[in-house]
Amino acid sequence: MTHSTTNSDHSSAPIIVVRHGESEWNVLGKWQGRADTNLTDAGRRQALDAARHLATSGIAIDRVVASSLRRASETAAIIAAHLGLAVPEVDDRLVETDVGPWEGLREHEIEAAWPSYLAERRTPPNFEAPHDVFTRATSALCEHALRGDRTLVVSHSGVIRTLRRVMNAHDRRLHNLEGCFFTVSRTGVVAAGDFIALAAAGRATTNDSV
Repeated sequence: MTHSTTNSDHSSAPIIVVRHGESEWNVLGKWQGRADTNLTDAGRRQALDAARHLATSGIAIDRVVASSLRRASETAAIIAAHLGLAVPEVDDRLVETDVGPWEGLREHEIEAAWPSYLAERRTPPNFEAPHDVFTRATSALCEHALRGDRTLVVSHSGVIRTLRRVMNAHDRRLHNLEGCFFTVSRTGVVAAGDFIALAAAGRATTNDSV
């Protein structure tokens, strides 16, 4: 799969990819990875706020797609229901990065056991490689974008940030229900676009990304 940060030769409607609503482990400051945590009540309100924002902002959505992890799939279900859309399609290729032994740890615990790894963007054994995240996620985005529908994808911060870094696009921490646009060309080139926020920023939360 090729990638780009340019906007040439794009034939698909832009696809919006956002982080899920606030989860229980977001509140605790724990790295989640593949841990299947639930939304908080605040996370459910964020999802509803996102749906209302879409409904009033003129951003048309035809269908919603989600990671199979509960915090993403429930976020997507709330948005789709409020917009009167079909039940979201679940795609395992959009799940969060496997963070290996860092799952369930807080940043100070990671720093204690792996000094300077976070600052230097190093990862421990069994942490999913960026190329592997990029390959599976762009495969999913290509497939969904080229259907021609205006699609909202609910995924995870680690996935979105890894895509942008591999593309050499600007990367930063993402709040819940924040993400960016992606476009896909006729030849399968995926390009990262502008950031978008569908709900007001909540509390500072841990991002599963280095």
